[in-house]
Amino acid sequence: MSEETRHSSETDLLSALLDRGPLNAGVFFAGSVCRHTDFPADDNKGHMHLVHRGPVTLVTEGKDPVEITQPSLVMLAEPIPHRILCSEGVGAELVCARLSFDAMVAHPRLLGLPDELILPFADVPGLDAAAKSLFDEAFSERFGRMTVLNSLVELLLLYLLRYCVASNRTDRGLLAGLADPKLARALVALHEDPAADWCIENLADAAGMSRANFAAAFKMRIGVSPGNYLTSVRLTLAKQKLRAGERLKAVAPQVGYKSTTALSRVFERHFGTAPRDWLHQESASM
Repeated sequence: MSEETRHSSETDLLSALLDRGPLNAGVFFAGSVCRHTDFPADDNKGHMHLVHRGPVTLVTEGKDPVEITQPSLVMLAEPIPHRILCSEGVGAELVCARLSFDAMVAHPRLLGLPDELILPFADVPGLDAAAKSLFDEAFSERFGRMTVLNSLVELLLLYLLRYCVASNRTDRGLLAGLADPKLARALVALHEDPAADWCIENLADAAGMSRANFAAAFKMRIGVSPGNYLTSVRLTLAKQKLRAGERLKAVAPQVGYKSTTALSRVFERHFGTAPRDWLHQESASM
């Protein structure tokens, strides 16, 4: 593989992940708010708030309140209860969306986004123009408005992921790993063929590192061991395939398990429920 091809593969791992399981953003509010609005912790859902007009104050438990005075993106990647305050009589304009990263990684912490991220639109390349399109759509009554809004929020989120990798805004997780050229090589190899018989030695070879240095660097940058990360990737892929209607017997070898029993055992240990029970719960909630 040429250096140019290798670099392209590393920097485009996010595209490969998104092809397998797109980001899920659902806009649930677009309009004016007064006084305060509370946002409970929805199961497995983060929040994105797009501030069109402020000022507003973000209040999250255990953190100092943050005043936002200019058009900005506010993201809480994990399900954290929070409140947005605005001046009575002045009000504010917001677009609010729920986010799910379950199609990419088993938990948003493995992606590596900060718990709380506040960015003025003007500070991130591409974000300002996309936000302008989103607000134009949000405060209109055009045909297909909500579908367009959800697509635009997903576009903003993709710009944000790209920005986090390029600017090293993450300390740990997949995004932090992509910012490390050696770890990125191993991550690409692992995600391209998660069913392969991976071990520390061949992942370290893919990274061009010694076994000990690779294991230490991976744990430090990603936040979990290579083995635990591989398990998370395999289970995330298994969920996608089960949702798509594939049978458990067919899914197991595709995600690196020799039997349905082996996959079921690991699945239940991680998620607290057997694959078939989880799928039934998923179907009932749709």
